[in-house]
Amino acid sequence: MTMQDEFDSKVTVEGFTVQDGSRRAATLNLTEAGIRPADGDGPLIPWTGVVLKKDDADGAVLVTGKGLVLGSTDPLFLRVLEGAAGNDLDRQLAKLQGLATGWARGQTIGCFVFFGLIVWGLISMPGCYRNAVDSAVDKLPYEKADKPLGEAAQESIEVGPEIEDEEVTAAIQAMVDRLAPHFEGTDLDPSIVEWKVRIVESDVPNAFALPGGYITVFDQLIRDADSADMVAGVIGHEMAHVLQRHGLKRIANKIGLYAGMMVIFGQSSGIVGIAGELGGVVTERWYDRSHESEADIFGTKAMVKAGLDPDALGRFFTLLGNKYPESQLPPGLQFLSTHPGHDTRTSMIMDMVKDLDVPDPRPLDIDWADIKSRVSVDAGTGIAETPDDDSDPDGRDE
Repeated sequence: MTMQDEFDSKVTVEGFTVQDGSRRAATLNLTEAGIRPADGDGPLIPWTGVVLKKDDADGAVLVTGKGLVLGSTDPLFLRVLEGAAGNDLDRQLAKLQGLATGWARGQTIGCFVFFGLIVWGLISMPGCYRNAVDSAVDKLPYEKADKPLGEAAQESIEVGPEIEDEEVTAAIQAMVDRLAPHFEGTDLDPSIVEWKVRIVESDVPNAFALPGGYITVFDQLIRDADSADMVAGVIGHEMAHVLQRHGLKRIANKIGLYAGMMVIFGQSSGIVGIAGELGGVVTERWYDRSHESEADIFGTKAMVKAGLDPDALGRFFTLLGNKYPESQLPPGLQFLSTHPGHDTRTSMIMDMVKDLDVPDPRPLDIDWADIKSRVSVDAGTGIAETPDDDSDPDGRDE
């Protein structure tokens, strides 16, 4: 199965067409407009004219419309249909999912009432859906939702080779350990999260976090930072995403009502399956404007309380913004390419710091020059850029 981010073009699924009662293997293309065979053998079936059925013999999902019958036995076909069709097939998908897994059986009457309110809100006021799903996610048990989702996504994301340098890993872990106790008012209690750090080789200055406390730092981020506090600012931002459960909320809202109900009713097994398909999206554009701004706020406040330089993140945004103009941003430059822009975020962070009671600084006990040297080309890791003529010939920042 091949998927495009947020269904902006098409999704390709291996399936079949049904002709004269017999199945013929075919590749199916799904777009926001409808579904059709990839070879063009047949008209586009618009979602508004689709009838869904289930073949009890093998569990295949059949799509009927425009005189055609298409189908697939792919276990994620229902999810793909829901993602491409939006709200057009919600009722039919919910019915088929109930037949396939019985996910609603055994739930309390209160859960069914809640489900009904969600559907009513989606129909009468679209904004109600996101608020309801976010509220439901906040009530899910951490151990049954965030941790398995993060673990599955961590395993599915393709990144560069992991850097097996204990000193580099320990430096990033020291930032996490310093910041963790200083988050206040987050959706998750920081004490229940077991943070896991890895550093990977990449020429992109990036970092991301997954539900469950999985933090990945690209070594170019370390090479670009002038100080440990700059990287700590990024780490605090990513930790805030985890503690505010932004990843889980993002998935629950973006995949639609059908899979969103899996989250609402605590069906973490379904979400774990979805995480394998969506894992790659995290390195592209995972969070929306409100999530990024919220993470900036919580992360900066934690920096202040931890005795670290609260202006460091803003200065790092400026540094990276100058080095990587918006029109030339690398595809994975997540924390700059997502909303809001780095100029807006820098101003917001620095304005917020002015209003905070900043304690005496307690610098991290990290030899930053040594850490940067360990991820330089001379150290045998990373993919550093060719230095300018007037730069240090070994590519290190001293």
